[in-house]
Amino acid sequence: MRLNDTNNSNNHYFGRGELRLRKRSRLIISLFLLGLGLIGLVLITQGQVDKSAGQIGHPRQTKTTKYQPLSTASLKTNRKLQYASIIYYAINHVHIQRWQEVSDLRSGWQVELSKTNGTTRYLVWPDKNITNKEKQLTPNWFEISGHTVIYHSFEVHTAEEDEDQHDATTLDHIVKQINLDRAAQKVWRMSKNLVVSDR
Repeated sequence: MRLNDTNNSNNHYFGRGELRLRKRSRLIISLFLLGLGLIGLVLITQGQVDKSAGQIGHPRQTKTTKYQPLSTASLKTNRKLQYASIIYYAINHVHIQRWQEVSDLRSGWQVELSKTNGTTRYLVWPDKNITNKEKQLTPNWFEISGHTVIYHSFEVHTAEEDEDQHDATTLDHIVKQINLDRAAQKVWRMSKNLVVSDR
């Protein structure tokens, strides 16, 4: 019996040792994982601080580009841009109702130069592809005299003769208004949808 008692006590002794070893292993693994977690937290926090500091010193670039204003000089060197600017101003800032007939940006415009009594009239037809057969009604037109632009439109009456409505401004004022409207890019696009023809 003594031999059996010795075996039992040895088993009991080895069982306790194994239990202690398991507890120590769990404790070591837990401490190791906790340490890794703390190191990871520190690294993540440090990375966020670095990014924030970098943003203060170097502002993020956005996709929007800085507004590039139109200039009177650019109108002098590009007549289609000049005509598009004049048409833009007429559609948005001239209070003559018939100028709204040319407000369809998708159809574009045909600007036809017509000399009458020594002055050039710039006839503005809606639709850049308009044909001579479709040109029935007197169109809106403008004149350029130095830096002055004079807008004209016939007001059609049933009982009276046609009446010329007009409004005047300057090229400088047109450019200033386009830049106030922040519409320079729109005017550039309009100039690409415009056809110039001479009579």
